[in-house]
Amino acid sequence: MRGLIAVVLIAACSSGAPQRVGVQPSWRHGETTGSGGAATGISVGPVTFAPASEPATRYNEPAQLPPHSVLGDAVLRAVGDAAVHANLAVPIADARLFRACAELAAVVPEEGIVSYGLVEFALQRNGIVEPSPHLLVVWGDVDAPDQIVEQLKPRIGEILADGTSTRVGVGAVKRMPDGSGAVVFALQASGVLTSPIPRSVAAGGSFDVEAVVDARYHEPELFVTYDDGATERLAIDTGHGGAFKAKVGCGKHRGRQQLEITASDTAGSTVLANFPVWCGEEPPVTLTVEPTRDDLVTATPAEAEHRLLALINRDRQAAGLYALVWDERVAEVSRKHAEEMRRTKIVAHISPTTGSAADRVRVASVKTAVVLENVARAYGVGEAHDGLMNSPGHRANLMTQSATHVGIGVVLGEEVSGRREMFVAQVFIRIPPKIDPGSASELVRTRIDSVRHVAVNAKLASVAQELADGLASGQARDALWPSARAKLDKMGQSYGRVGSVITAVADLETVEGKQILGDYKPDDIGIGLAQGNHPEIGDGAIWIVVLMGETRH
Repeated sequence: MRGLIAVVLIAACSSGAPQRVGVQPSWRHGETTGSGGAATGISVGPVTFAPASEPATRYNEPAQLPPHSVLGDAVLRAVGDAAVHANLAVPIADARLFRACAELAAVVPEEGIVSYGLVEFALQRNGIVEPSPHLLVVWGDVDAPDQIVEQLKPRIGEILADGTSTRVGVGAVKRMPDGSGAVVFALQASGVLTSPIPRSVAAGGSFDVEAVVDARYHEPELFVTYDDGATERLAIDTGHGGAFKAKVGCGKHRGRQQLEITASDTAGSTVLANFPVWCGEEPPVTLTVEPTRDDLVTATPAEAEHRLLALINRDRQAAGLYALVWDERVAEVSRKHAEEMRRTKIVAHISPTTGSAADRVRVASVKTAVVLENVARAYGVGEAHDGLMNSPGHRANLMTQSATHVGIGVVLGEEVSGRREMFVAQVFIRIPPKIDPGSASELVRTRIDSVRHVAVNAKLASVAQELADGLASGQARDALWPSARAKLDKMGQSYGRVGSVITAVADLETVEGKQILGDYKPDDIGIGLAQGNHPEIGDGAIWIVVLMGETRH
């Protein structure tokens, strides 16, 4: 899962004042937003966001143009000129984005980088579902639009160059006694259109999601993280031209439910929308962001990697899940991909040179039946983790019960306002734990017995175990079968037919009695289990051999 990049420019517009330049990523699939703070890495103090304007009651109401202002008109002309010069479509002035920018301008810290939580809150309260935009923040004389525009111009062209920006907004607030203040400018990409969606519904209620993803995307999906932390992929009805619809119900859930729309392009899956809907409650009207030690400046990549691991396992433990184990081989795979993302400035799952995460793991000779990946660009360990946990798709990977091990790679980039940008790749794999053959055989027998009561035959079990041991040691099935067949033929006086099921699994919990029995109706069975190598599952694969005898009548 991956995301887009947003940039923050912090500049003093008074004559001769030094410029401070910062970079702030936005949130699409896999990418988190960095936060501000002094060079110590801890924010100066809590920030309370309490706009006086009325919040939106629905997401994606019909677009409206913002009111005219001297600064707004000057900025829009600059954006239009830059777009025409680059032969690109001119982004549309969005009244919602203008309001969000003005609200953020009232609380942006003087250090200049706006926290991920504040940006998302401002967007959502104004009815915007798309992830965080590119943001430029300028401190200076808000009554001098020409000076503001001159500070913005060099970066506007850079942001427009990727061709994805579709909306523009700008807002200014005087913050200082001399009349100077903060200007927040935003360019936002959008890859999905939706019908209006309520921000809150009655307890037990439901609502419709009707959407169309852009032509460059395919395979749209809809996820939700419920108030209890569980994440689910919802069923959708797909139509023509990227259209889909779904009915989302609150059921027994109350409070915040986080929804996410994703789709794929040539670089893999990406988040197109990520927004909350409240069931049985009204959305909050204020937000206070508290500084935490999770946002301490990262000294080394290794420190960041292990702090991210600690945060993952902290949240897994709180959810009653086992801790993930560090895998250095996979961490090295992740580091190499993070370095490529730093070099190319492209945060994506699929690389034109190394392929997908599964390809990279395979080249590293790591055998696993599970490969999951999160990728991100951020400016703090805490916000990287929080941003991933706030995305249903990323959260599902972090809280998966399919993986046992994780390797995290962090590569540091440019320094911005005392922080280094972080390119992050997290790869989750499964290495099955060692099994007790006796207990495992009993579990398989119990699963079969729940479907059809059968007796265990020692002779059948002996042949089954011999086959399982041979397969686990790497021998071919064709080479093992003649010996087993000869022994089974000697039992011909007892059985009219002996069927066999041979499979390998990564997790015994996936074994089902119905799948093993199929159409067989055996009277006796023999079970053999052994753990060893499998070309896809890896060294911890559990080989299961079940021989099923039907007695002569």
